[in-house]
Amino acid sequence: MNRFALLLLLTMICFVTVSSQQSATGLERQAADLHRRALVIDTHMDTLQRVLIKGADLGVESKDGQSDLPRLKAGGIDAQFFAIWPDPMYAPHHAARRTLQLIDAMYGVLARYPDRIELARHAADIERIAATGRLAALMGIEGGHAIQNDLALLRMFHRLGVSYMTLTHSNTNDWADSSTDKARWGGLNDFGREVVREMNRLGMLVDVSHVSEETVMDVLEVSTKPVIASHSSCLALCNHPRNLSDKALRAIAQKDGVIGINFFSGFVDQRYLDTMNARQNDILATLNEKKAIPPEDLDRVAAERLKLLEDPGIPRPPLARLLDHIDHAVKIAGIDHVGIGSDLDTIPTPEGMNDVSDMPKITKGLLERGYSEQHIRKILGGNFMRVLRQATGR
Repeated sequence: MNRFALLLLLTMICFVTVSSQQSATGLERQAADLHRRALVIDTHMDTLQRVLIKGADLGVESKDGQSDLPRLKAGGIDAQFFAIWPDPMYAPHHAARRTLQLIDAMYGVLARYPDRIELARHAADIERIAATGRLAALMGIEGGHAIQNDLALLRMFHRLGVSYMTLTHSNTNDWADSSTDKARWGGLNDFGREVVREMNRLGMLVDVSHVSEETVMDVLEVSTKPVIASHSSCLALCNHPRNLSDKALRAIAQKDGVIGINFFSGFVDQRYLDTMNARQNDILATLNEKKAIPPEDLDRVAAERLKLLEDPGIPRPPLARLLDHIDHAVKIAGIDHVGIGSDLDTIPTPEGMNDVSDMPKITKGLLERGYSEQHIRKILGGNFMRVLRQATGR
């Protein structure tokens, strides 16, 4: 190769490299701008556990956990559903007490930082609060055992501001079967159907994450309003019973509902799940342990169990696995029925998704995969806003 040819080759390499860098920078700017303009809603996060158990101050950016008000702001979150999760060990007699403690923790954050966060109950509230630059906070009960088989408790929790209830957690309760426990009812029993009807009447979203497929189908038969799966991923890509089958994805979409894709590595990556199970470190099974615990020890054990949600030391899957679940849900359920339900705080997550401040990487990843801005805005929050309006009437 003569000197001129070599110089030409080096010039071409330099041009391609610079063009590639400029293209990447342009995409990052487009993603950042789109994420800023979009209404971003995460339909499930477990941050209140840290507030109640560890006394976490959400007003201060922390190295602990995966969320606080500064990191939610950095992640471009406009509306966040905070999970009200009474660990199944509080059932059957202490679940309502634990639920109220977590609701009180939420109200404590709201009272301490009124200039940064406000409770929302309706889609109109989210729009109003987001327009002021504050975070719209919503609550969702995770586990129907919270109501202790009493519709009066369901109504009271709704009056306190709870917008959805996940019908089960990892435990089958007295009226609905869980996906990770022994079936008792073949889906819903008569009281379970009554619960769904009352939630419809109240304008409270029915959440089918955690429930068995039979329960999903029973709910869809009974409910007169769209149903959500606040934090679930796709069974076709990762064979965990917590994930939704294609049949369930289609059925939820046919009811005009929405599926919030879960970020937990054990739900999005089969290799991670297989490794986790091989190490006998199945977190959900551990959390649902049937061991009897004296009432006076419940809160202490809850604090100890929070540590089980830390990273178990298994190599994390790439962020692409999480985006694959969004792709699959869109393919099966349709672009109008997919959202974000991270389940963050604290779970092992794919590489790059270290905490809620990394949420813009979802927008960038979807742009890279060819999604239009209109479709990305639907996934980030638009789809859920439609469902919330249908459930609440505003």
